[in-house]
Amino acid sequence: MKLSSRTAPHIRGGRSNRTVMLDMIVTLAAVYFMAWYYYGRRALILGAVSVAVCLAADHACTLLRGRKPQLLDLSAVVTGMLIPLMMPASIPYRVPVVAGLFAICIVKQAFGGLGNNIFNPAAAGVAFAIVCWGGTMFAYPTPFTPLETVGNVSALLTSGPAYTLYVGGVPRLDAGTLLQGVIAGPMGTTNVLVIAACGLYLAARRTIHFLQPLLMLGTVALCSLLFPRGMSEGLTSVVNELFFTPVVFFGVFLFTDPVTTPIRGVAKGLYAVFSGILCVLLTRFGGYEMMFPFALLLMNAFVPLFDLAAEAYCTRERRRAYEKAGEHASNDFGPDDDEAAPEAQG
Repeated sequence: MKLSSRTAPHIRGGRSNRTVMLDMIVTLAAVYFMAWYYYGRRALILGAVSVAVCLAADHACTLLRGRKPQLLDLSAVVTGMLIPLMMPASIPYRVPVVAGLFAICIVKQAFGGLGNNIFNPAAAGVAFAIVCWGGTMFAYPTPFTPLETVGNVSALLTSGPAYTLYVGGVPRLDAGTLLQGVIAGPMGTTNVLVIAACGLYLAARRTIHFLQPLLMLGTVALCSLLFPRGMSEGLTSVVNELFFTPVVFFGVFLFTDPVTTPIRGVAKGLYAVFSGILCVLLTRFGGYEMMFPFALLLMNAFVPLFDLAAEAYCTRERRRAYEKAGEHASNDFGPDDDEAAPEAQG
């Protein structure tokens, strides 16, 4: 038997890294369409600038490492598309540029490139931007407000419903506005229905494992139901957490990253549950209204422990199965020996 050693992501079946990234690009394009619908051309230009910077940085770092850039590697495109979607449409262009450079040069290429990075690059880039430009990252334009294509935005900026939850209040929005995602927030994370449809598409294509985001989001919903924050109660608390925060976007597009998640199914399940618990804890006790990038980065650091625990569990179960099979075989074979022994002596 010939064995070959390959780096992550470990994709089974007829899928490849290129097809997985293409599926992500298709779904993120749908999210960008909604961002363009809400905020105009500036949203698209932010995405184009971020993608160009991430691609240039990825190729430059690959050349500096003495390797040939892989033109079919679209992971830098996905990272470049993700970063602006988690920012306001009014964000200055320099912010996604710096976030993209940090994501590619420091978080991805410094560890050896695709398949070797420990942390999710897009989440790290957004976390870096939050630490450096916290006030700018949480000041949002109202959807359908005209925004300048280039330069600074002159429109009035406001806080989003996630900040209302963060300070203990209860956002007041009608059901139609809630379902359409016409709320102030990061330009790609407010329309939960479109994001959920993208998740269903990715699950149908087997680009992501549908149980992983469901377990994570289900854990967040259960914790919000049992331990509501602020003045929210019951199902209202669950709706507020799922629709007014970017948790669904993170659950579909970032927590399912095949490079920075565990390998075995058991480990993936534990990873999703603990990620949901950590998200709830950080949103309640963290220093920012959006703590999901930090929760993901913390969970990425513990992925090897989840893999080790799952491997130990699977090994123990296999040994038990072998021992039981051996006992059954000896019991089936033993009586025949006992009956045959007197005849042989006679």
